[in-house]
Amino acid sequence: MNMTTLKTEWQKDFPARGDTRAQESWLRRRRWWIAGLLGLAVAGGGAYVAMQPKPAAPVAGTVASALTVTVAPVQNGTVPRTLMITGSLAAFDELPIGTETEGLAISEVLVEIGDHVKQGQVLVRFNNSVLKAQLQQAQASLNEAEANAVEARANWKRADELVKSGWMSGQDHDNRRAVAATMEARVGVAQANLALAEAKLRQAEVRAPADGTISSRTARVGAVLSAGGAELFRMIRNDRIELVAELPEADLALVKAGQPISLHVDGAADPAATAKGTVRLVEPTVDQKTRIGRVRIDVERNASTLPGMFVSGLVTLGQTDALVVPEKSVIYQNGEPHVMVVSTDGNAESRAVTLGPRNANSIAILSGVTAGEQVALRGATYLKSGDHVTIVENDAAANLAAPTEKK
Repeated sequence: MNMTTLKTEWQKDFPARGDTRAQESWLRRRRWWIAGLLGLAVAGGGAYVAMQPKPAAPVAGTVASALTVTVAPVQNGTVPRTLMITGSLAAFDELPIGTETEGLAISEVLVEIGDHVKQGQVLVRFNNSVLKAQLQQAQASLNEAEANAVEARANWKRADELVKSGWMSGQDHDNRRAVAATMEARVGVAQANLALAEAKLRQAEVRAPADGTISSRTARVGAVLSAGGAELFRMIRNDRIELVAELPEADLALVKAGQPISLHVDGAADPAATAKGTVRLVEPTVDQKTRIGRVRIDVERNASTLPGMFVSGLVTLGQTDALVVPEKSVIYQNGEPHVMVVSTDGNAESRAVTLGPRNANSIAILSGVTAGEQVALRGATYLKSGDHVTIVENDAAANLAAPTEKK
């Protein structure tokens, strides 16, 4: 049948042109006829699907795709009792270094921030030309006073002989003795002036008061400072640093001087960086309002421990009995710790747990499990509650990528 024939068949009962009402009635009948055909097609398709054969039910006794895991028992054990301590490192004794001289300009600055210095090492030099001239003047005055004293002593000695022979009166003898004593006193004054000039000249050089590291510098060439004015440097004496940790009064009583502490340095370049510390003292007072006390901990100095860094650490307070599991059995779901408990028939159950202190590769469980239960190790992260597993003896036998089928 060609297109012309189809068009003729379709139009053969179409009302005559101009009869609008008859045409609309014809179009409505055609729409209902097409809707009926579509309904029959849908019903026929549904019947066809319903008559298709159903898949066979799984054979009884077969469990599909059981994951293989290794397990470990929940058992009683001993773990260290620890206390978490946090805080920032600080210099044990940061020395301010200033000047005792006055009215002199700095001519040399010999160290920079971070330099390690020895006790007595020169850090700054001032312009000392005036002080050198004053020293020379004091030395000349001493020489003059000593010469006058020598002459006065000689005159006094001659007067002793003359007064004995009657050639000199007692009054003249007393005068010469007084002059000799005056010259001796002037020698003492000249010596004191010389010592003062030497001391001022020494003060034109600022030296390190102890071994340590320069932590700050304000000294600048050309600056004119006054005695007791602005500091020139700050120095960490003997490179000693400490951690001043704040603890509640209940925890404060558990800490004793001499206890070791292992610190983790958060800001170090190496994320695994640690440092050793020792509790130096527990301060004898507690704040009456906050009930907080302070502990001072000596920390070893190395490339990872710099003043100002934030650190955290654990103080060991003894041993305690607890339920323990291998640390790798603990998984985290939505940020909370869980373990996968495996029953004797191989069913897995996710349990929320409360963690306690760690000891080597074990971790204490404070709640969530009981002694004797088994927890999944290798493969725990792949499981969810209700999964069926196959327990194997070692990691080599656990093939997580290809789940096995248990008959």
